[in-house]
Amino acid sequence: MNVQWQIIDKQYDLFRFPKGQHDKSLQAWDSADELVVEHLLANDEVSTDGLLILNDNFGALAVALNHLSPTVVTDSYVSQQAILQNCEANELTAPKLLDSLEKLPESKTVILRLTKNMGFLEYQLGQISQLAEPCQIIATGKTTLVTKGVLALFEKYLKNVTTSLAKKKSRLIFAEHDNSMQVPESKYPVTVAWPEKALDVKSHANVYSKEQIDIGGRFLAENLPELTRNQIIVDLGCGNGLIGLSALHQAKERNIDINVKFLDESFMAVDSARLNVAEQFETQLEQCEFTATDCLTGEEPQSLDLILCNPPFHQHNTITEHIALQMFTQAREMLKNGGKIFVVANNHLHYSYHLKNIFGGFKVHRKNTKFTIYKCTNHLEPK
Repeated sequence: MNVQWQIIDKQYDLFRFPKGQHDKSLQAWDSADELVVEHLLANDEVSTDGLLILNDNFGALAVALNHLSPTVVTDSYVSQQAILQNCEANELTAPKLLDSLEKLPESKTVILRLTKNMGFLEYQLGQISQLAEPCQIIATGKTTLVTKGVLALFEKYLKNVTTSLAKKKSRLIFAEHDNSMQVPESKYPVTVAWPEKALDVKSHANVYSKEQIDIGGRFLAENLPELTRNQIIVDLGCGNGLIGLSALHQAKERNIDINVKFLDESFMAVDSARLNVAEQFETQLEQCEFTATDCLTGEEPQSLDLILCNPPFHQHNTITEHIALQMFTQAREMLKNGGKIFVVANNHLHYSYHLKNIFGGFKVHRKNTKFTIYKCTNHLEPK
C-alpha cells in the first residue's frame, strides 16, 4: 500500500482508516485531491481566508492545506477519524471538524469533493447558496463524476460555472456564489411510505436508499426473529433505521420492552433514525440510543444480545469487504455468550465463508432469489 504522498514540494504519510484493514492497492488520496491542491497553491488569485473543505474522505486535503487552517465538513465519522489520524501522523494541528447537518461557516473559498450521491450534492450546493457572503467554489472529482447532470445542479444554485481540462482522469469545476440567485428550499429530509408496517420513513440527503424502502433491509425487517423482553439489540449500519424500526414495531405489538442501539458512520443516517423513532415510536425513544461510530467500536465486550445487520459493500466510491469483515469480527467480541447476529446480504456476496471462519458456523434463516439472511450464534470459549 502506498502511504507516502508527494505533492508539489511536500511529502506526507497518509493512511485510510482504520489502518491495516484495506486492500493494499488502496491509498488515502487520489488524482482529484492532487489536482485541487496543486491549483489552490499555484493560484494567487484564490482567497484562502476561512477555507472550507467539504467531503475530505481520508484527510488528504486537510493535511496538504493544513497551513491555511481550514474547516472540514463531512458526513462520515470514519472520515473524521481518518483526518485526525493523518494530521497526528504528520505532526499537524487538526482542523475544525463539522458534520454535514451543521450550518456552514462563512468562507471566501469552498473546496468540494464530488460524490456519486446527487441528492447529497444538491443539499450541499443548497447549503453553500445560503451563505451570507460571496465566495468562490472549486469542486474536484474524477471525470466520470463531472456529468451534464452535475453541471446542471451547479448552475441551479451557483453562477459562472466552468470546468478545467482533465488531468489524470480528474477535473475541476469552478463556480461563484453571490446571493443574487433565487434557489429552492431543501426538500430534505424526504419521507417514504412503508405500508406493510404502516410507517413513514424519513431520510436525510446522504442516506442510502432514501427515495425508496431498501429491499435488502426490508427482507430482514420482514423476517426478524422473535424478540424477547429486555434484549439489547443493535441495528448495525442502521441507515434510516429501517431494521431497528421493525424491531420496535414488533416489541410494541407484543407489549414488551427492548433496548435498541442505532449505529452508523453517517451522521445523517443516525439523525434520520432518531427522527423516525421520535416521530413514530415516541414512547420507546428512551430505550433507544443513536451513535455515529465506526461499526461496533465503543461497545462493551459481551454486552449485546442481538445484532441486526445489512452491511455496506462500498466505502465512498470503492467496492470493499473490509467494513463487513470488521462488523462480523467486532460482533463476535461484543455479543454475549449465546447472542446472535442476523446478516442480510446479496446472494453473490461470499459472507458465508467469513461468518463460518469467525463464528464457527452459520444457518440460513431465510433466502429468496436475491438475498440471504444468515444467522450466527456466539459461542464463547470457557475461561
